[in-house]
Amino acid sequence: MLLLKTVGLTKYYGKKLAIENISFSVSEGEIVGFVGPNGAGKTTTIRTIMGFLNPNDGLIEIFGQRVTKRNFKDIVKNIGYVPGEVNYYDDERVETILRFYKSFYSNFDDEYCEELCRKFDLPLRKKFEELSSGNKKKVAIIQSLAHKPKLIIMDEPTNGLDPFVQRLLYTTLEELRDKGVGILLSSHILSEVQRLCDRVIFIKEGHIVEPKRFEPNMKKIILKVADNAVEVIKWLLNDFPEITDLHQIDDGLILYMKWNTERFKKFIQNINFEDITIEDLSIEDIFEELYQPTIKVVDDTF
Repeated sequence: MLLLKTVGLTKYYGKKLAIENISFSVSEGEIVGFVGPNGAGKTTTIRTIMGFLNPNDGLIEIFGQRVTKRNFKDIVKNIGYVPGEVNYYDDERVETILRFYKSFYSNFDDEYCEELCRKFDLPLRKKFEELSSGNKKKVAIIQSLAHKPKLIIMDEPTNGLDPFVQRLLYTTLEELRDKGVGILLSSHILSEVQRLCDRVIFIKEGHIVEPKRFEPNMKKIILKVADNAVEVIKWLLNDFPEITDLHQIDDGLILYMKWNTERFKKFIQNINFEDITIEDLSIEDIFEELYQPTIKVVDDTF
């Protein structure tokens, strides 16, 4: 079942285009990563979904309903939201803040909230202004989960958290996914996305982008070459149309290709490689393809 669907979502700040034609979905029982560099449009997209910004075009469906100003108040009761920047009343104690949010949710679970506070070791008696950045983020996380929402939207939720608390959050999110909760996770921590996410949406300059490398049976192959690397590159490009991308490095080549074991075995028998490493693609490989400038390694005479 689809919990969240956006179609053609577009937002301008004045005359400046922030996001355009953003279309994606989140289903129950999955964690969907939302990845891009700073300024790519992640937070604008999330704030538009959450009703803080009005889109110039497009539509948002949550729990099968098209979101409008009239029905969003009821819909949001089943959404948990962690903003990128956490701001509450500085002079209020943490326990007071949580009680305040409880008043908005008829399904707020006191026992579950207490369990989360113990689990994340949240100092309930401290004023918000007295908290570290990590504890401030814990308040937002617990507030977003305590009413047991069907859909959770998180914008950089592990910013400020120490590694131990990060792992606690990962385990919590995995448990919620297994119970059927859908989660949209915006993060710049690629290892986090690699571990948690069932799918990843990439955004660049306000647009959803599709990585060419991310196809079935794609492999990253690192070849350490003794000499004559450029000639090997030429040979590879001529004889292996399966190669989608190739880079020359100091001691050899990195190439990305659809895997064809027998054909590649025959190839490596004819070339004097010092070493060969074959890896599955990582989220870092895909991020590099999408967001780093392309460097041409083949000379103009080829």
